[in-house]
Amino acid sequence: MHILLFGGFLGSGKTSIILQVARYLTAEFSVQQLASGKPSLVIIENEVGETGIDDKILKAEGLNVRELIAGCICCTLNAELTVCLNKIQEELSPEWVIIETTGMAFPHTIAETITKYGKGIDSLKTIVVADAERWDDLSAIMPGLIEEQITGANVILLNKIDCLEPEQVKEVSEDIKGINPSGLFYAISAHEEVDPQIWGKAVTNGE
Repeated sequence: MHILLFGGFLGSGKTSIILQVARYLTAEFSVQQLASGKPSLVIIENEVGETGIDDKILKAEGLNVRELIAGCICCTLNAELTVCLNKIQEELSPEWVIIETTGMAFPHTIAETITKYGKGIDSLKTIVVADAERWDDLSAIMPGLIEEQITGANVILLNKIDCLEPEQVKEVSEDIKGINPSGLFYAISAHEEVDPQIWGKAVTNGE
């Protein structure tokens, strides 16, 4: 199975982006799903509180959602996440698994654990969503968290560019590329429908 591990600070738009990616993947791989009789996609949603919120949005779209609640994947639930993944692989063997982490998590460190202990993993990508609208504030308030998330990302999605002027988007984009010059970078607005070609390049390498 192929894993997409999403990170980014609270309110950056992870759930909106995951919905679009999920629709793209289920459309692209619907033929395989029908042939195998197994789901093409499973989503693991992590909520720090006792009840999930974003998972209700995902389930309303008819998506297969597993929940990890009352803890954070980046700490107490790291082992539980690996167990959950292995169980999903054994029972469902989906083509894709999307994991949405909390805003305080470092996706690349979670990826290390998954890679070490996970079973049946064909590929794993860490995708971090950066908040264009709050970039200056978040970078000033918690620079260590924001920079660490972006540094270890395979893909960076700069979301909410519709909230900034073009020159501001350029400045933020340059800041992010300066932190992580090797990661794939796309400036988007999840408020609108994103060009499917971006998803093809960002999450599937055009496969």
